Amino acid sequence: MRNKKKCRYGLTVVFALLFYPLLSGAWARDFLTDQEITRMQKTQDIDRRTDIYMAAATLRLRSAQDRFEGKESEPGDAMEFYSQEDMLGDYYKIIERVMLIVGDAFESPRSRENVNIKKALNKLKSKSSDNLKRLFTLQKLAEEKQKEDLWHGINRAIDITGGVLDGAEEGLSALAKRERP
Repeated sequence: MRNKKKCRYGLTVVFALLFYPLLSGAWARDFLTDQEITRMQKTQDIDRRTDIYMAAATLRLRSAQDRFEGKESEPGDAMEFYSQEDMLGDYYKIIERVMLIVGDAFESPRSRENVNIKKALNKLKSKSSDNLKRLFTLQKLAEEKQKEDLWHGINRAIDITGGVLDGAEEGLSALAKRERP
């Protein structure tokens, strides 16, 4: 009798381990919208991909700020059903992803990407600087509305955005040194 229970328990654990990734993936939400994913799939250049990622990140921050101002998303808007916390979490993931992609391209540039990596770093620097200002505004709004969880998410986003800004500046400086004869 004990062996049958052990066997059933063992099979249950095996099935749970095998099917958990499949089931959990069904509930997971991507941090990019379908439209953003489609645009990304059509684009290979690092500077254009950076543009798409940064536009997506900015959209999340603008939408989160709109919610503070009482503006709801229009029906059919990509951010319609997302909470401010969702948008900040997605922002963080987008910035993390673009940071990795640009970092990879910088570390091992292909000959055709040498010009594009400089454009990508400039875009990253410019958009990160703009987003940092928007994040500080969001931080003040979260403090005023006493939204502690959102405030923590914003601080986390401020940290990563500051790091990306510093990294873009360092990358541009290193590229300038590479280009010198």
